Amino acid sequence: MDRCPCCNARLSGAMSCPRCQADLGGVIGSEQLAQRCLENAMEYWFADKPQLAIPALAKSIHLKQTASALVFRDFITRQQCRKAMALLANRQRVEAEKLLGLLLELNPDNEFLKQLYAFTEHLLTKDIVEQATRQTLKIIHDLKSR
Repeated sequence: MDRCPCCNARLSGAMSCPRCQADLGGVIGSEQLAQRCLENAMEYWFADKPQLAIPALAKSIHLKQTASALVFRDFITRQQCRKAMALLANRQRVEAEKLLGLLLELNPDNEFLKQLYAFTEHLLTKDIVEQATRQTLKIIHDLKSR
């Protein structure tokens, strides 16, 4: 942090503002925690653990929106959207819905993610209705056969 959030004075790294004496410990602590969460997210990502990387990155962005965290968020979003679409193509709709749910936690304002998630829910509902219809028809057929 270069400037005091209260009075905009230049800061030298102290835990209080030299001009207004505002306690900056909480702000500095949250910035440090955001950086640690971002580092953890990157470690998880490179260890091929996106289910851990995405929540860690979301926490980092919630604490402080740094340029590097936002670029990493956009990268993960693009990569995981491709994976979600591949899951949908392979009819693995529940897995796709879980992945898209995680991505929406990371990027709740992304319109494409919202639409893809809604489409996935539609496909899941359609599958349930089709399965119920098949079961009903089978029961009717079995009853007629008696």
